[in-house]
Amino acid sequence: MKNIENKINTAFHNINLPEFDTKKLNEKKGIVYMESKKKNMLPYLVTACTLVFCLLVGFGVYNNNFKVASKIGIDVNPSIELTINRKNKVIDVFANNDDGNKILNNMDLKGSDMNVAINALIGSMVKNGYIDELANSILISVEGNSDEENEKLRQEIVNELNAYLVNNNFSIVSQTVSNEAELESIANEYNISLGKAQLIKDIIANNNLLTYDQLANLSINELNLIASNNDNIKVEGSASDKAYIGYDKAKEIALEHAGVTDVTNYQVEMDYDEVIVYEIEFRANNTKYEYEINATNGDIMEYDIDSHSNVNNNNNNNSNTTITRDEAREIALNHAGITGNITNYKIELDDNSYEIEFRYNNREYDYDISFTGEILKYSTDNDYDDDDYNQAHATITRDEAREIALNHAGVTDVTNYKIELDDNKYEIEFRVDYLEYEYEINATTGQIISYEIDD
Repeated sequence: MKNIENKINTAFHNINLPEFDTKKLNEKKGIVYMESKKKNMLPYLVTACTLVFCLLVGFGVYNNNFKVASKIGIDVNPSIELTINRKNKVIDVFANNDDGNKILNNMDLKGSDMNVAINALIGSMVKNGYIDELANSILISVEGNSDEENEKLRQEIVNELNAYLVNNNFSIVSQTVSNEAELESIANEYNISLGKAQLIKDIIANNNLLTYDQLANLSINELNLIASNNDNIKVEGSASDKAYIGYDKAKEIALEHAGVTDVTNYQVEMDYDEVIVYEIEFRANNTKYEYEINATNGDIMEYDIDSHSNVNNNNNNNSNTTITRDEAREIALNHAGITGNITNYKIELDDNSYEIEFRYNNREYDYDISFTGEILKYSTDNDYDDDDYNQAHATITRDEAREIALNHAGVTDVTNYKIELDDNKYEIEFRVDYLEYEYEINATTGQIISYEIDD
């Protein structure tokens, strides 16, 4: 066995292996070279970091220079909108109406500082006559994603403009705006800017008798005048009323008509009632007066004189001057000349008077009687069937209808006379001194259907 082992070892050591190049061996197919070789990853890391850095820088450049951070609206009658970036540089400028296009007049404001652009636009409005001593109001509106940033930007713009505008007797109305669906719908419906829609919304919130239909076509200066007593609207300076008769003249007209000089609790503000008006309230001789005066021509549109305050303030005469409901009813029936039974009787206590309604012989009567027994207002209206009075052709002439009305009123010289034929009845209106008369007269029979006499 030992001999066999020795022979095998001898044979193994005597084997002659062929010589070959190991480098070529690695290149031969099917031969795996097991040596591990590490790659250098540094170039790849540098490239990736450079790409991320470029993306971050690019995003930052876009975010700071090209992304819209806020919108600024400028309204007078021209309406213009600026979009600005986080650096308060102008990205773009838009005109919301034809007057806005006239103001822009090919001005290139892109890239300009926000305040420089705003001053340039306002200067163009002054140059083109949109801002002057008759209409000096400008609306600045700021819209953005952050309420805090919006308010900060609004204040910055006002501070920048304040010295220039106030020193030149201009007025700035400023606000922040939230782009709500309801507000945008209103702006689109009335073809106005979002900022103007917001201003009108704030005015209506303070006076729900006003509507968007009434206010949408008014200028910013007119809206500023109406909003002058609204504490929720931020205003710098005073809106010009030089296009109107002025507060002093309106007061003079009211006091002259009332026949008083010494008044207390005097208040006046501008409002809108188909036209711009002065609403005036004051007291004199324990009587309250209210006037509505056309701000353009000084006409007295409405007035109300309430002597009920005299009853309240005169304790010695309370028991003698304050009438009861039954006494008010008797006064109305006596005035109407009615002794028989009435129907549909109703009496209500208002702030200034008893309001009485009733029917008698198919006629409806309405009375306002003061607490002192004075008939403040009354009217009567026929309630006949249409078959009786809706004749196809009028047999009473306009002159005859006029004579019927004037004879009933007991007057001859009238002003503001107007007559119309409608639905077989003449509708007649006229004034005598400070009383306004309205008549409806049947065009077939000449009978007075209704009439009303009002201060």
